[in-house]
Amino acid sequence: MVLEIIVIACGCFVASAFNAVFATGGVHIMLATSSSVLPLAVAIPMQAALNMPSLIARILSFRQHIHWPIFIMFTPAAAVGVFIGARVFVGLDEDVISLALGGLLLGLIWLVPEGVKLKSPGRFRLVGLLHGFFGTIFGVGLFLQPAVLRTELSRLQITATLAACLMMVEVLKSGGYAVFGFDFAAYWQHIIFGAVASIIGNYVGQRFGRLVSEELFRLVFKILVTLVALRLTLRGVLSLTGYGAI
Repeated sequence: MVLEIIVIACGCFVASAFNAVFATGGVHIMLATSSSVLPLAVAIPMQAALNMPSLIARILSFRQHIHWPIFIMFTPAAAVGVFIGARVFVGLDEDVISLALGGLLLGLIWLVPEGVKLKSPGRFRLVGLLHGFFGTIFGVGLFLQPAVLRTELSRLQITATLAACLMMVEVLKSGGYAVFGFDFAAYWQHIIFGAVASIIGNYVGQRFGRLVSEELFRLVFKILVTLVALRLTLRGVLSLTGYGAI
């Protein structure tokens, strides 16, 4: 257990610092780290608890930059998505969804013309539904980040708005997992040490974040989502063709 706690604490630190600088990407670092020392059936529900401290720290740090119209549109739809996702948590074909999700993300990031912006907050109803649904199944939701990137929000607004929206999703997911029988209390040590590491990581990330330009921020954002999308696509292809998963 000591090794598990050390690895997860280190993952929380790096993920939180990365999130503070680039607004996203840390959740994938955390999932990769926790799944290396915990069974996937445990690592996925644990994402909700492990991500909360970092999100709370970012909300407190950037609260004045939250874009509330997006939050208001996103949250109710995300709640519906989480509810549906929790009910079908076990029964979906993960390989097909991985392939479809990866392809859709690549399209959102690279095929939509640069001049196209999501100016209407109302579009985030669909984003919330999809993000909540897939986030509950896989432990990470990937629709909100590219959608927010396609808006005209500044870097600080993107960071703050993502934190506020994702915090609500994690709260809803925690409830859904608990209803299905997951015992968060059994991993209270992992959560406590991860929380402390996340708070420290957020502080370090904020210091470095001030040195990152708007252009570099958006480029790194795109690269991160692209890498995740490629991994999902390759995983789906390999599994469906009988070569195993990655």
